[in-house]
Amino acid sequence: MADPRGSGYFGRVSFATLKTGIDGLDGILGGGIRYPDDGAVFACLAGGPGTGKTLLALELVVRAWLHGQDGTTYLYYSVEHSPESIHKKLAADFDWFRCDVPITVLPREVPGKLVLQADGPRGRTRLILTQARPAAIQQPSTRGTTVDIEWILAEIENHGRVAPVQMVVIDNVGLLLTDIDYYQKRTTLLETRRRLLESGIHGIFVMEEAHPRDLRLPSAEEFSTDLMLHLSFREEATDFKARAIEIAKARHQYYYRGVHHFSIAGRGITRDVYLGARNERGPGIHIYPSVAAQLSMARDEAQFTVPARGDTPIDLGHPDLNAAFQNGSGPALRSSSMLLAEPGTRATFLALRFLAAALRQGERVLFVSTREDRDAIRRICQREPALSSACLTADGRFHPDFRVVYLHPEFIAPGKFTWDLIRLCQGGHADGAPRRVARMAFDNIFRLQDRFPLIEDQRFLIAAMVDMLRYEGVTPLFVDMVPPGAHRPDADFDPSSYLVGFDNVFHVFYAEDQDRAAPRMRVLKSVGNDFAHGALPIEWRKP
Repeated sequence: MADPRGSGYFGRVSFATLKTGIDGLDGILGGGIRYPDDGAVFACLAGGPGTGKTLLALELVVRAWLHGQDGTTYLYYSVEHSPESIHKKLAADFDWFRCDVPITVLPREVPGKLVLQADGPRGRTRLILTQARPAAIQQPSTRGTTVDIEWILAEIENHGRVAPVQMVVIDNVGLLLTDIDYYQKRTTLLETRRRLLESGIHGIFVMEEAHPRDLRLPSAEEFSTDLMLHLSFREEATDFKARAIEIAKARHQYYYRGVHHFSIAGRGITRDVYLGARNERGPGIHIYPSVAAQLSMARDEAQFTVPARGDTPIDLGHPDLNAAFQNGSGPALRSSSMLLAEPGTRATFLALRFLAAALRQGERVLFVSTREDRDAIRRICQREPALSSACLTADGRFHPDFRVVYLHPEFIAPGKFTWDLIRLCQGGHADGAPRRVARMAFDNIFRLQDRFPLIEDQRFLIAAMVDMLRYEGVTPLFVDMVPPGAHRPDADFDPSSYLVGFDNVFHVFYAEDQDRAAPRMRVLKSVGNDFAHGALPIEWRKP
């Protein structure tokens, strides 16, 4: 049936996107907060005490303010916090999220209000911090004006007569409505939403989570919000409480469902270890999408087009590994490899040679280790002629294109683990312009959950990581430990999980040879290549 409003009716509907600038949040929102371009964003942040609601609201409004259009105004109302305490917290604890914009505190005109002025990249903007004083908690002797929802709406309208108001945050909105009954609250909040949206003002409500049977605060549905973010603490099996965020509702957009972890970092963060709980890319909130969400993001970004593997064999770094392949075949670029190592074999050395081969071709590489720290890796490279010329500079330092990360035991979520690792492969956390990593070696993944207790399903994490690295164009080599004697026919060892997940699977071990243990290697699998079957001798230091 033809549309009576004309063929162009649906074509006129369009959307705009509000970028939050918060690490990971734009990712799980599919690029930012989407809203009809003739309206505005209306969001609600809910959660229990101490979950980070106020800080998230502050970071949203501060980032928008510091990058706002010339002449615009941003308003923040708080019941619990004074303007002075908010100002000190943002400046001293979070360094204005390192936005590097000149900020001036204007002379105070009225109590309970602080006006901040920023000279940002798009012009001069103002952020007005106001402490709300609801009548229900006002003491008879308290000085100042009672501030409730009606007062706030009237002030927004007055500000709009002077300069465009872009965003309003009300924290904690529930305390402003304690003196009216349940149904009046619902009506008041719906009316507030309507008036903000009609004026094209982005609105953010912060609410304290109530008991499901407690009707003193409206539920998410009663807010009729377009975007609902729920913050909480999740108690893990280790009795560790991890911060978690979930998108409960997003009316106008596709988003990545599930529970995502996040952290809060102050201005004193360090960058010495890249995959650690205390190491971030800046102060503020950092959200780490779940591993499943990150895998979906990679596929969506690539539009499900899997990057093709190369056609030419790559140098595996050791001549005996290269010689195991026949007829001009061998592992190619973007193919994934697993090195199964029995105790005593020099798997770390082989992994380093795999990277050294790429360094000699001018590529950037990443070595991730769970068992040897940076100093130990440097000593190995100094001692081995096959490594020193490629991996080290003349003064004994690591080559600028040879990035080494040692994984300390940490209580970090799987999402942060993979999020940081992929950013390293993209060239992040480095001096100068980002340069992507061509090869990565991970030594080793054996019982990874022992070092990272929050990693519950290691098998899925590694499988997802292999896929994400493929989308990034990285050629990875993983190392895992297997029991001694796993090469014997009667051994209780099943390599099927490795054969399913990797393009190439190698096995290094020691075999008894004339009363001595001789190093051997075998290729268990290599997709599309001809390789020698059975055990082959390997000489570790062969040039």
